[in-house]
Amino acid sequence: MRLNPQITGGTIAVTGATGFIGGYLCAALQDQGYRVLRIGRGVPQNDQDRQTDYSEASLSRALQGADAVIHLAGRRMTREDAPMDIAPFLGPNVSQIADLVTASRNAGVRKIILASTIAIYSAASGLPYVETAPARPVNAYALSKLMAEAHLELLTRAGGPAAISLRLAAVYGHGEKGTPALMKFIDQARAGETIVLGGNADYRIDQLYVVDACLAMIAALKADVDAGIFNIGGGRAWSVDEIARTVNDVFGNAGNIRYETVSDAPMPKTVMALAAANRALGWSPAHDLVKGLKDFKATRDLVG
Repeated sequence: MRLNPQITGGTIAVTGATGFIGGYLCAALQDQGYRVLRIGRGVPQNDQDRQTDYSEASLSRALQGADAVIHLAGRRMTREDAPMDIAPFLGPNVSQIADLVTASRNAGVRKIILASTIAIYSAASGLPYVETAPARPVNAYALSKLMAEAHLELLTRAGGPAAISLRLAAVYGHGEKGTPALMKFIDQARAGETIVLGGNADYRIDQLYVVDACLAMIAALKADVDAGIFNIGGGRAWSVDEIARTVNDVFGNAGNIRYETVSDAPMPKTVMALAAANRALGWSPAHDLVKGLKDFKATRDLVG
């Protein structure tokens, strides 16, 4: 029998806490009254930091006292990775799940929330992407996250803890360096440069503001849900053209854009249906692209 899956207070462990999403998430959790344990490979700076090599024994020690763990740690795809080579991702993204589940049981953790990705879908999944659609990962990294979801469900199905996977759209916000088009546009707009769109500007992307991603994770903590997979996205697909024009408007570079390639060929879209997350978690995005970018700008201006 599973423990009560509603985590409305107490201590939350965050793996990968020093990463882009991790920094925002730890602050958001503290704002809502949770105590946060920052779990990672770095040397602890205070009593809220716990070092781990992500082995079972190390995680068992690091998770002591945690009511839930939000698992952000893992290996992301870089430009140096071969897109279809899964070998680099098997250990950190898939095998590590078994150690996390065992360690969570050893530490009395009641809920695990796994950060997954929209990239497990592709055109063959149909639009908008729904959680029950066929998974067609676009690369080896996405396949590893799909395997991580399945591994987590398999290992927790009978004996717990409660386990939820959240498929995140393309997350953006101050501090993110892994969203090339949008981040490049922001840097160009802030510098007053002309944004040049050299490809088909109708390519469409589901963009998720980092604050909304964090609020979705907190909603998953609080929800009376002990298992499941949920889409977490921005609510619509924005074309590259729309993204560039919106960035220019928000960052004071309106109209400074040039189109070098025009094509009428159909372009892919990536957008997720959010009804399941709204129904089960009580979550929906609070920021469209305009609102998200304005908050991004305010945050960036504040920190310099």
